[in-house]
Amino acid sequence: MNNMIARLARPLLAAGILLLAARGAAAIDLTEGEQYTLLKPAQPTDVAPGKVQVVEVFWYACSHCYLIEPKSEAWNKKGRPAYVEFVQVPATWNEMLKTHARVFYTAELLGKLPQLNGEIFREINVKGDRMDTSEKIEAFFVSHGVPRADFQRAFSSFAVESKIRQAEELNRRYRITGTPTWVVAGKYVTDVKMAGSEDAVFQVLNALAAKDKQGH
Repeated sequence: MNNMIARLARPLLAAGILLLAARGAAAIDLTEGEQYTLLKPAQPTDVAPGKVQVVEVFWYACSHCYLIEPKSEAWNKKGRPAYVEFVQVPATWNEMLKTHARVFYTAELLGKLPQLNGEIFREINVKGDRMDTSEKIEAFFVSHGVPRADFQRAFSSFAVESKIRQAEELNRRYRITGTPTWVVAGKYVTDVKMAGSEDAVFQVLNALAAKDKQGH
């Protein structure tokens, strides 16, 4: 019975988050230094004209990132404006984080990220597997149906190495020191503390995206 209630509650929770996010662009009065800070100098983004990029910098072993991930996924699917392009970028400020960035980009290269992203969060935060060695990481991927040879080829590939270097460069330019952190249009930075709550983050993101779009 409890499991049935939980299953029924999840869609209602997601719907509530999406409704709040949809209202956010119109309902929030944004104040620099309160809901967001300005990144100076602003950084270029690689999006088409009329689009606004929202980057979430995260770490798989960050408990706050784990808890907000379902809400972030719900917002990405149905709560963000159509003109917003959402990108997740792993944090990279030490070797452990770079290892987990390699996990992220390996899953992406294998075409398994949609299926495995949440599973990686749970493996680390719920099951207690730190995924801090190549052997543990390989065992995880193989247990989720990835052929060992495919994993090994992707894990040490030039493509993954390049993605990690790009993530390091973004982390440096965005001056990332904590997770989760969001950067909108390469110029507005926010997090849960500034937004006021996990749910409010998505209202702030929508409002910042609307602010940037109106400014063009």
